[in-house]
Amino acid sequence: MPVMKFYAPYEAGFLPCEVMAYMLYPADEELRNAYLKQKMAEYTLFCSREDGLEFVPIEVLEDLLTSRSIASTDDMKSIAIQGSIAGEMLLTLIKLDASVKEASVEKAITYCQHYLHGAQAPSGKKIAHQKRTLRRAWSGFKPVAHLWAAFQIHVHSPPENLSMPINPNSYLLQLSLANELGKLAQKLSSKNAAKPIFSSNELWTLPSSVELPKCTFMPPGLDEQELEWLLRNHRSSSVSKYDN
Repeated sequence: MPVMKFYAPYEAGFLPCEVMAYMLYPADEELRNAYLKQKMAEYTLFCSREDGLEFVPIEVLEDLLTSRSIASTDDMKSIAIQGSIAGEMLLTLIKLDASVKEASVEKAITYCQHYLHGAQAPSGKKIAHQKRTLRRAWSGFKPVAHLWAAFQIHVHSPPENLSMPINPNSYLLQLSLANELGKLAQKLSSKNAAKPIFSSNELWTLPSSVELPKCTFMPPGLDEQELEWLLRNHRSSSVSKYDN
């Protein structure tokens, strides 16, 4: 699996920004670097204020002035929604695998389309849940779906099937959970598909220098009502290109 390259590998407080750059721009190194350049400048300014310094390095101001423009706040929220959809789809695939030993992307899309019906973004705007929208989110954020899935669990619904509770302030535990979800993702395959859903070099992983706490995740299955609804409403028996 590809390993993330960190902008400031020895600055522990900057770790969330390092990871978020990959979560937002999994396939665009130029935008990742622009995002990190801006965040590092902001981080340095923040540390300077905390330390009571009257001056900041001129390089910091230059970075703020010359860094490539990244997405606006609204665009960033849209990106985050797409990433969250990919994370939700991965969690659905893991549940499907635990329930019926068949992790079909098309079944996950059907389930998530129903799950997102009527869902709203923080702005109050309805989240688009057409199948083509879900496929686009999955294709674009598949390499970081495990990171978004862990974020979803961490922020919204810590499950009982974790070996230890998630402390809201424990970012490293969130990353450890993402690591476990990534391991499960590598084992997912769809019935009759020629190859696994995730290739061996597809998921972004943390560098070995990041020490993570131990976290064991016991995959839950869909409950009987969810599974019955899905099998009744998903009619396609063919293997999708998204399952390969």
